[in-house]
Amino acid sequence: MDLHDEESPPAGRPLPPGRGPLAWARGAARNIPQGRAARTFLLVAFVDAAGRGLFLAGSALFYTQVIGLTNAQVGLGLSVAGLVGLVCAIPIGWLADRFGDGPTLVALQLWRAAAFLVYPLVHGFGTFLVVACLVGAVEWAAVPIIQSVAGTTSEEHSMVGAMAVVAVARNSAYALSALAATAVITWASPRAYVAFVLFNALGFLVSGLLLLRLRLPHRSADQAEKPAPGSKLLPFKNVPFLLLSLTNGILYAHMPILSVAFPLWIVTRTQAPHSLVGVALTVNTLMAVFLQVRLSRGGDAIGCAARKQRTAGLALAAFCLLVAMTGTMDELAAALLLLLAAVALTLGELWQSAGGWGISYSLAPEAQRTYQLSIYQLGATGVTVAGPALLVMAVVDVGPSGWLGLAALLALTGLVTPFLARLAERSSAAPQAAAAQAD
Repeated sequence: MDLHDEESPPAGRPLPPGRGPLAWARGAARNIPQGRAARTFLLVAFVDAAGRGLFLAGSALFYTQVIGLTNAQVGLGLSVAGLVGLVCAIPIGWLADRFGDGPTLVALQLWRAAAFLVYPLVHGFGTFLVVACLVGAVEWAAVPIIQSVAGTTSEEHSMVGAMAVVAVARNSAYALSALAATAVITWASPRAYVAFVLFNALGFLVSGLLLLRLRLPHRSADQAEKPAPGSKLLPFKNVPFLLLSLTNGILYAHMPILSVAFPLWIVTRTQAPHSLVGVALTVNTLMAVFLQVRLSRGGDAIGCAARKQRTAGLALAAFCLLVAMTGTMDELAAALLLLLAAVALTLGELWQSAGGWGISYSLAPEAQRTYQLSIYQLGATGVTVAGPALLVMAVVDVGPSGWLGLAALLALTGLVTPFLARLAERSSAAPQAAAAQAD
């Protein structure tokens, strides 16, 4: 930021254009895509996240107080559902390339709407496990399809920039739905938690219907009908690409850290007030809304994207070092350091997201984009499934040394990513060059 932006105008003078409380609103408006398809998909993302966010805010209460499950049953059921999703993601990505991202995503949204309509009828662990697996089967498969559609609908913006705008819309919806959920939880009876489930089903249904209005460009017939021999196995033959999926997954640990490890550490291992958990989540949400687009700029180039992931690893390592120091501090010092750590964690999250989008877009050819994005997503999905338990056992329960070990892993992961990206780019280019020579 230019230093002159920090100066206030003389008294009595109006703020010049570009300054004042409406400046951010004008800047945000400039990020809204101009194309009809991109705007429609932005609305789809917002509606989808609004329903999802409301359910997530009250899901634990619904599972335990309405269905009557124990905490252990909820954890086991959701873990099994996550494993089902891990297995189903790649086949669904292949189907999306075969039949189109739009129709496949519509089917997934309607599938999820139907599954959540069944949830209020569940009264026991067995049926809960079945419904959770039905939801989990498509939950993670939708993520790479959303990324693919965001890139396809981008016109004025880069693909990474388009995905950043979608992420801002989703984070905004999550924040608003969390506020609404808080009000319901505060004033309503437990039976009202069923409304969270039904609202989520409605969000999936409405977003699916909106997707029917989306007219996505078709991939060329040559790309769709004449894939190179063995092309579906190319991502698995490209070892650096698979390692990039792993490194992206390790850096994606910021998600279970934010939702599980960080709150548990604050509540059980520091003198900081418990309310700091909510403050840290608020800081995370606001930074994600205001900074995601800015920190994603330039991410379409694979080299820049890889450097963003390197920076993400270092920022996340700094977060771990800050947290490790708070265990023996007094209340005020611990609170201040934890807030600073929350800033570092969020910066790591934003750089990781932008870098992951750029790397995966760059290495996924158009004809197999969703399939290869699904493979790249495996690392993040795996960390989401296994991360909470691993972080609790290997970091939170261990103490400061656990955080120091995690810091070393995250820093090393970030540092090695640019090297792997260069190797993966060369490995991806070799079959294309061979095919061009054959033609």
